[in-house]
Amino acid sequence: MTEDGGRNQIPPSSVIRHRSSVLRPGLMKSHFWQTNWFRIAIGTLISVVFLFLALKDVPLGDVAQALARASYAWVLVGMIAAVVQSWVRAARWIELYYPLEKGLRQRQMFGITLIGQMLNIIIPWRAGDLARLYLASEIEKRSKTQTLATLGVEKIFDTLMQLLIVLSIPLFMVIPSGLEAARSGFVVSALALFVAAFILILFRDRLLELLERVPFSWRGKTLGAHMRLALVSLDVFKHWDVHLRLQVLSVAIWLLGALINYSALLALNLQLPIVSAFLLLAVLQFGNLVPSSPGRVGVFQYLCILTLSVFGIDKSIGLTYGILLYLVAFGPPLILGILFLWRYGVNLRRVAASGETAL
Repeated sequence: MTEDGGRNQIPPSSVIRHRSSVLRPGLMKSHFWQTNWFRIAIGTLISVVFLFLALKDVPLGDVAQALARASYAWVLVGMIAAVVQSWVRAARWIELYYPLEKGLRQRQMFGITLIGQMLNIIIPWRAGDLARLYLASEIEKRSKTQTLATLGVEKIFDTLMQLLIVLSIPLFMVIPSGLEAARSGFVVSALALFVAAFILILFRDRLLELLERVPFSWRGKTLGAHMRLALVSLDVFKHWDVHLRLQVLSVAIWLLGALINYSALLALNLQLPIVSAFLLLAVLQFGNLVPSSPGRVGVFQYLCILTLSVFGIDKSIGLTYGILLYLVAFGPPLILGILFLWRYGVNLRRVAASGETAL
């Protein structure tokens, strides 16, 4: 009690929270359209629309018969390629921790990669990336700041490979006008990403000097210290031996992706040019930008139908291919991801909660 009868007494936390909600209601109450439930609802609605378009006027009996006649030897080849691709992704991820990659274990990183892929398939909005961030910290004891940076650099390498494919496809076939617009937009955005990365590499030291002066700390580290740890991942672009290894691994990942697509074509005895597998690869990557339901059903199949129609494949066969490729490409990471999730005893609620303390 103070001399003025308690009028200056510090109010309890409940009162502070109440006053905050009165003064700044927008900060205390999130709108429905900002919640994950709204995003899932929108994604599901979009998937339902695309699924309707994919199934419209398609005799499902013919689709079932075509799936029954599929060559399961080629299905097996595609599934093995999907597993090998995840293994190579894990190997590349380890390299992205340079120069702090020592001690990282391939098998554990492979398991974390599969868990991330599995969650990205069944849960919208890149939940798998959040899981990789959390599991690399818990299992491999890596800084979340650095891991977040490796995921960013990983996107740069993937974008570069996608750009090379998008620029090369017109050398082998005529791009339909509808795809040409999307292609041009992607080229512009990819170049903007590369320019931003180049600026960060070129002016990194100056940027760090400025950030060190910012009077802000998080978990005992200054903003500059966090940024220094994050930007160390860009060192891979300065060391040509590391950069070359990463480029080779990136090319292998995308070639394996094309092999998965082409194996599904051969499984249905579709004798199309190899460029069709790369066009599918590019289009389906663009499809990841479209909000969809858990499982990505609908959008995936419809994009397969549209892409194969460029080569004169009718809608029923296109839908059959979309279903088969879905099982070939997503089946292995789904099954293996669930097994590793169980093996590591991962609590998904902890993974979600870790998003609030990503650094």
